[in-house]
Amino acid sequence: MLRVISIFKRDFKSSIRDNMLLYMMIVPLLLALGLKLFIPSANNLTVKFAIDKSLDKEVIETFEKYGEVELYDNKDKIIQRVNKMDDIAGITLNENGLLQAVIEGNEQKETPGMAKMIIKNINRNDKGDLNFIISNIGYKMSPVASIGSASLIIVSIMLGGMIIGFNIIEEKENNTLNALTVSPMNRKEFICGKSIIGIIIPIIQSLLMLWILDLFHVNIFMILVLIVSSSLIAIVLGFLIGVLSNNQIAGIANMKGLMLLVSASILGAVLLDSSKHFLLYWSPLYWSFMGLHGAILEIITWSKVGINVLGTLITTNIIFLVAKKKIRKGLS
Repeated sequence: MLRVISIFKRDFKSSIRDNMLLYMMIVPLLLALGLKLFIPSANNLTVKFAIDKSLDKEVIETFEKYGEVELYDNKDKIIQRVNKMDDIAGITLNENGLLQAVIEGNEQKETPGMAKMIIKNINRNDKGDLNFIISNIGYKMSPVASIGSASLIIVSIMLGGMIIGFNIIEEKENNTLNALTVSPMNRKEFICGKSIIGIIIPIIQSLLMLWILDLFHVNIFMILVLIVSSSLIAIVLGFLIGVLSNNQIAGIANMKGLMLLVSASILGAVLLDSSKHFLLYWSPLYWSFMGLHGAILEIITWSKVGINVLGTLITTNIIFLVAKKKIRKGLS
């Protein structure tokens, strides 16, 4: 155990000395500060309405005076549009023939407020023939904040793995890996010692980012469970980068490829329709992102957290089995 802690201490000191690794430790916090500044400006967008094209022409023209109008064939398509990441209010008729606004629940107050005001105006002009209903179908947070913060936590987790990779590259450059075969330390102790920094750093960074973004009201224990399970894939990929890269330049090139995987998983989870999410089931980062996003929105249950953790562990194990021989050979 003392040897494991000794490796962690040495890696942490090495990361502080190396400017690039220090940058990796700080950059998620800088991105969180940038996101914090960006969130208010993201709210100053034109109000948009998704309107049932079967409504009276006069109703549609009234909404066009106040914002951008998108026309849809039916209520189901309007709800699908409202569920996307930007702010938009759906306008349709309910089963009683009453004009209603359909909102997701995480819009800025101007969006449902404007829809309500317009419906009131239409009400007044039609002498009370129409009533308004506001239907809330979900979330309570800006998409920029929820998606951005979940993405930053994923980036932090992956950077933790990259720190492991670059520390292994440093070991290779200093020929200290060869000394492992004649030292009293076994391979398991070496791997455990190297892995600690890939778990501790993302946890600290994520807690600080949640504090910066005023999200400490979420279930922190849920977040921690998801971070620890997600760190396993970062550790595997970190070791893989370390053994495949002969120097830091090669490590940076491999790191870019890894970030493409991160981007594809997050963008797919956000942009693809939920019916097509099965295309992303192969990626541990998809399961991690979905769990973190749900936890930040406070709409996920522990059973769903368990499903996301299980998905992360299964896909991580598959990747580990594929990379196991390569990692073992690189450390020998």
